[in-house]
Amino acid sequence: MPRKTNLILLIILLNTIIHIEASELKKFINKLSRTTEKLKNQLFEFFYRFRAFFIGHSESTHNLMTTRGCGYAIDDEPMIYNKQANIRSKIKGGDDAIWHTWPWMVALFTNPRHGWSCAGVLINENTILTAAHCLSRTTTNDLKAIIGVHTILGKLNPLNYYSIKSIHQHPNFNNCCKNDLAVIKLTKSVLFGPKINSVCLPFQQEISISNDQDLINRTGIIIGWGESSQNTMTNIIKSFTLQQADIRIFDNAYCRRAYENIFDPTTEICAGDYDQRTDTMSGDSGGPLLIRQSDGRWIVLGITSYGSAITPHIAPGVYVKLSAYEEWLEPYLKSN
Repeated sequence: MPRKTNLILLIILLNTIIHIEASELKKFINKLSRTTEKLKNQLFEFFYRFRAFFIGHSESTHNLMTTRGCGYAIDDEPMIYNKQANIRSKIKGGDDAIWHTWPWMVALFTNPRHGWSCAGVLINENTILTAAHCLSRTTTNDLKAIIGVHTILGKLNPLNYYSIKSIHQHPNFNNCCKNDLAVIKLTKSVLFGPKINSVCLPFQQEISISNDQDLINRTGIIIGWGESSQNTMTNIIKSFTLQQADIRIFDNAYCRRAYENIFDPTTEICAGDYDQRTDTMSGDSGGPLLIRQSDGRWIVLGITSYGSAITPHIAPGVYVKLSAYEEWLEPYLKSN
C-alpha cells in the first residue's frame, strides 16, 4: 500500500513540475515570438528607409509629386512622337523608351525563370492595375511587383521588389476576355519621386475626356517588355529596355470588323496602326494604353488585354476601357 501511495504522489509531483515547466516554456515562447516580431519590423523599416535613400526618394519628394498630382514624369516633354522605331524589341515596332519617362510602369512576375511575366500601372501609393488573366491561379506569395525600373537589370536589384498584400480580380472575369481587369494592393506604400509616380485615371477630377468619339484617331502610347514577333526563336532573349510605341485609337466599327462579336465597345477599346506595324504582344498584358492631356498629365485609358492569334497582321490590340469600370474601381482607389 505505501508503494502505491508513493507512486501516486510521485506521479502528482511530476505532473505538477511538467505543468509548471510547460507554463514557463509557453511564456518564454510568447516572449521570444514578440521579440522576433519586433526585430523583424525594425529590419523591414530599415530596409524601406535604405531603399528610399538608395533610389533618391524621400518624404519630401513624395509630397512634392503628390501635390503636383498624377500623370507627371521626370521628363515633362518626352520626345515620344518623333522617336523613330529603329528596332523591334518586345512591343512590335517599338523603340527604347526614354529613361524613366514612365514612372508608373510596373513589372509583375511569378517566377524568376519567366522574367517579365506581365505588366501593370501604379495608380496610387499602394495600388496597381493589371489584366485579370495575368493573375489566374496566382497567390500573393507567388507574385512580386518591380517598381521604378527601366531595364531588365532592375529585376536583379532587391530594392525594387515590393510584396503583395491582396489581389482582386473583377468578379465577372472568366478566363478570356471579358472584364479582364484586376487590382493589386501592396503591403507597404511606395514613395513617389523621380522614378516612381502614379498615372491618372480617365474619370479623375483633373482629367477632361468628354466622350469616346473625341478619342478616335488620337495617338496613344503603349509600353511594355513583351515579345516582338510571332517567331518563337526571336523571343528567346527578352529585350533589355522598356519599349514604347505610338498607335492610333480605332473606332468601334473597325474593331467590330476585326473581332466581330468578341469585341465589346462598352467595356473595350481597340488600337494599333492601319498597317499593323506596331502593337502590344505576349508579355505586354496588363500594361497601359496612354494618352496625354494638354496640361502634360498622362492618362491610362486602357489595360492591355488581348489580340488575335489567328490574324495578328490585321487585328489590332484590345484594351480594357477603364472609364467603364469606375464604380468597381472606386473602393480600391484609396491608398490605405
